[in-house]
Amino acid sequence: MTRRRHAVIAATVMFAASSVTAAAPVGATDARVPEPTIATGLGFDTCTAPSVAALDAWWGTSPYTTVNIYFGGVNRGCRQPNLTPSWVQTVSGMGWGLLPTYMGHQPICMLGSKEHRFTEADATAIGTANAQDAVAQAQHLGLLPGSALYADVEHYDRRDTSCVTAVRRYVSAWTTTLHDAGYLAGVYVHQDSGLRDLSAVYDSPDYARPDAVWMARWDGNPALTGWPTAPDSQWANHQRAKQYLGDHNETHGGVTLNIDSDSLDAPIATVAGR
Repeated sequence: MTRRRHAVIAATVMFAASSVTAAAPVGATDARVPEPTIATGLGFDTCTAPSVAALDAWWGTSPYTTVNIYFGGVNRGCRQPNLTPSWVQTVSGMGWGLLPTYMGHQPICMLGSKEHRFTEADATAIGTANAQDAVAQAQHLGLLPGSALYADVEHYDRRDTSCVTAVRRYVSAWTTTLHDAGYLAGVYVHQDSGLRDLSAVYDSPDYARPDAVWMARWDGNPALTGWPTAPDSQWANHQRAKQYLGDHNETHGGVTLNIDSDSLDAPIATVAGR
């Protein structure tokens, strides 16, 4: 596993020169949503937000410049002792971009053991409530309007057509509610369930389209085009991220973290002073 991990990192050196910049709006123009912050290059996600000391050790010694934060949600699995408004300001001041991830209710047909679920009947109401809570949590941490907040929708059994409809309704409600509050709507999805089902209704007037997609496909390839379940023409304007390598340890600056690896050309959090 170590040899494979090092090979992946070496092969993706082109992504290591990451940047976090202001850019033109990524989704359909919406006067309610301020100009977003776009991250490019490599990032990582880990269950608990790392300490300031760990991120200081990794900055400049690792290929990563963006880190995800699980900032809320009833199904969030890990405690977050480090995740405070002062932590956000400190690590942002180091240069880290933040990828806010909300682990809310999951599809009724999710392939896993998360307790809190939504169905076709209540997906819109739950998606709205989750988005409202996400806005409150984001504001508490100092994530400004214009930030992209990503709903974590785990892999599910898409043979259940009612569940597919539920996912689309949940994401649509998440999107419209965040837009109403001045935030962008992202969604983390598996390539063989959520991405496929959202791609199929990309141009549908029945569902609000999320502004960005973050796809899970652990094939070691950080490419943001050539995805098998969504054409390159969709989410094509700084609107894509990919989790390309799953659960593994990496050591940088003498500090070891257990992470997933991501590539990004997508909106992330906007923090005062960045």
